[in-house]
Amino acid sequence: MTWFRDLGVRVRLSAALAVMFALMLLVSVIGLRVLDRTEIWMNVLHRDTLTEVAAAMDLSREASDLATSAPFLFALFTPYQLEQEVAGVMANLGRVRQSSANDPALELPLARLGIAIEDLAQALLPQSARQAELDAIDRALVRLNARSRRMAQDNLLPLQTRQDWSALQQLTAVALGAARAEELIELGGFARDFQRQSKTLETTIGNDSRETFEEISSTVKRASGLFVLKHGDLSARLDAENALFRIRQETRRVSAFAETKVAQAEGRLSRARAATSNTLAFARNAFLALIVASLVVAVTSSIYVSRHVARNLERISGAMRRLASGNLRVDLPDPPTSRDEIGQLFTAFGVFRDNARKLDRRTAQMRQQNALFSRVFQNIKDGVAVEAADGRIIAENENLRNLLRLPPDIEGASDRMSGLIAASPFCQGAGGDERGGFEEYGDPDGNVIEIHKSPLPDGGQVWLISETTERKRMEARLEAIRRVEALGKVSGEVAHDFGNILSSISGNLHLLEQAEPERRRDLHGRLGAAVDLGTSLTERLLAFARKQHLAPQVTDVSELVTGMADLLEIAIPEQVSLIVDVPETPATCLVDPGQLESAILNLCINASQAIVATGADAGRIVVSVKASDVVEVAVRDSGCGMSEDVLRHATDPFFTRRQDGGGTGLGLSMVDGFVHQSGGRLDIETATAPSFHGTTVTMFFPRQEDAQETSPPVSPRTALVIDDDPAALTRSCSILEALGAEVIRSASYAEAIEVLKDLEHLDLMLADLWLDDGFSGRDLIDRARGLFPDCRFALMSTRRAPPDLPRTVAFVPKPVTEEPLRDLYSADLRETPASHAS
Repeated sequence: MTWFRDLGVRVRLSAALAVMFALMLLVSVIGLRVLDRTEIWMNVLHRDTLTEVAAAMDLSREASDLATSAPFLFALFTPYQLEQEVAGVMANLGRVRQSSANDPALELPLARLGIAIEDLAQALLPQSARQAELDAIDRALVRLNARSRRMAQDNLLPLQTRQDWSALQQLTAVALGAARAEELIELGGFARDFQRQSKTLETTIGNDSRETFEEISSTVKRASGLFVLKHGDLSARLDAENALFRIRQETRRVSAFAETKVAQAEGRLSRARAATSNTLAFARNAFLALIVASLVVAVTSSIYVSRHVARNLERISGAMRRLASGNLRVDLPDPPTSRDEIGQLFTAFGVFRDNARKLDRRTAQMRQQNALFSRVFQNIKDGVAVEAADGRIIAENENLRNLLRLPPDIEGASDRMSGLIAASPFCQGAGGDERGGFEEYGDPDGNVIEIHKSPLPDGGQVWLISETTERKRMEARLEAIRRVEALGKVSGEVAHDFGNILSSISGNLHLLEQAEPERRRDLHGRLGAAVDLGTSLTERLLAFARKQHLAPQVTDVSELVTGMADLLEIAIPEQVSLIVDVPETPATCLVDPGQLESAILNLCINASQAIVATGADAGRIVVSVKASDVVEVAVRDSGCGMSEDVLRHATDPFFTRRQDGGGTGLGLSMVDGFVHQSGGRLDIETATAPSFHGTTVTMFFPRQEDAQETSPPVSPRTALVIDDDPAALTRSCSILEALGAEVIRSASYAEAIEVLKDLEHLDLMLADLWLDDGFSGRDLIDRARGLFPDCRFALMSTRRAPPDLPRTVAFVPKPVTEEPLRDLYSADLRETPASHAS
């Protein structure tokens, strides 16, 4: 067939036209003979038409029976009855197919009808089991809703507990609404409400109602889940109704088809008999005319193809070959003006050539952009790495490992950023949430870097590492300067106050030398007042330094707070309301009552200033007392709250955010010093959201039932110290030994594990936060807590205390000094560790 491939288009088209003419001539000859037999065919047509009409009548009757029996499936509930009825309907459908005699026009409607019947059965079969599950869940939810409503209305329970039960009642009501929903949109709304309320209750629900909350959750998740079951139930109903609609629709089509067949057969029979005679006479003359016309068309087509099609095809093929070889300047002169296929081909060539030129320009631009990106990527001062979706590094610049202090040829280097960071000397400090999306890392030498991650559309991400050591040092210097300025301001105020006191003493002494005896009593009183003023000023400075002289005594905090309510109302603005909430039972602890009153008054004044700063017309301050194992004194306000940065420095000396310049930054620091000097601790909780804002400052003191419980505390005797730094280990052990402790040393995590296995008694355990081989002192404390439940535990580190450190674990900053270890060693073993060790 090689010779056929070498033929041109002109030859092929001419040969095709010749074959067409021959075929038409053959058809004409055959047609002449067929016309002679038309009369015979008409008789056969009449007989066949009558048969077709009878078959169409049977088909219409069977389709009507099918449409009548299909809706009966909706009334059946047991699977056995449903299967039996479906079998009967499918048998009826088989008879319809037989009646249709495999007519192609009925194949699609009958197939759709069978599918609709099967869909109806599939939608109704699992409904009974699904409805039983839904009824069981509904009954359980009704029971849980009644329980929650009963508990929420119980006035004997605390307010928070009743609020929790009320929230559980709302949660069960949402679940019941979902179980009884009649629409999918309604079900989706209940599902979103349930998910949102469950997520909120997961973190806020109290222990008293958590069991019921978990029961509600398990009930909703029963079987495949309430929402899945209800969605399946509603979807099955819709599917069943849809299937029944399709059954009725297809049966109507079958009946209409049967009626159409009958009408067509009757019309065809009448028209055929009337037109047969005229057609036979006309057909003979028409065949002869068609033969002549075919010859004329064939000759004309051959001339058109040779002069128009073949020549233009040759021009286009030549231009395409030049364009494919890279000649983008190629052009086709004198294109045809016709709109036929040849004209469209010329137009398509022009579009293809323009696209090729645009593609060439874009390729050149992409090469330039890639070169620019490569130069920026390699020369940027920051470290840049690109990770694939699976976490592997697919690109990095030279500065990446330099900033991580890693040599380029490090052995066992990881191909993931987490591995490179783990191999580097840097450890994470501040997280991304604390620094606006940037994570902060530091190394033992004081170097600091910031890491920022940006996601990519394909699931990967871009890492950007920046050196921030110098900036951090500058920030530390600025903070030191601010503190020195604050110290100067306080020193100036103290010097001014002491100057006034000394002037008053000097003046009164001078008057005392020349005064009459009856005036000397008054002058002595003035001297005493000046001395008392100096003593008060000195005590304030000592409170700031946590070294003030305290006179602790067993004090009922509830009675103290109730007694100073009038004083607090005078101290705060009129637009701020005061609420005092104290228990009826005594809440006694060993504190200096005068200093406690001063601390509460200081906190209330700070709270009122925070409320006024919001610009609100009204605010609220709540002073509450709670007594359990410890005595809690809380001052809660509805003010503007504190930011994360302000909260971290709230108790630092000289730290203030007063906008009027009137604050010295000593108020909270003095309160914190008094609380810790009294053996307690201070907690601050705050919120700044528009919907909920305010600050709660809580003071915790060890509870003291009576005066007999103030006996000297029992000091620990056996101490275990774990530190992988030999110098730090020696210093900590020396301090504890000087205090009289029997010290056991461990220089590694593994050694400490072995020591814990052999110990029979332990009073104090002091562990470094970060140990060798990536282990943590917290792991050792968790292990030792089960062995020695009465032991005191403490962590030490050069960094800040972890924010999630339990209250039962003290924190000692490194380098370790004698004072925090002495406080930790001499504290009562039964006492909750206070943060003053930190």
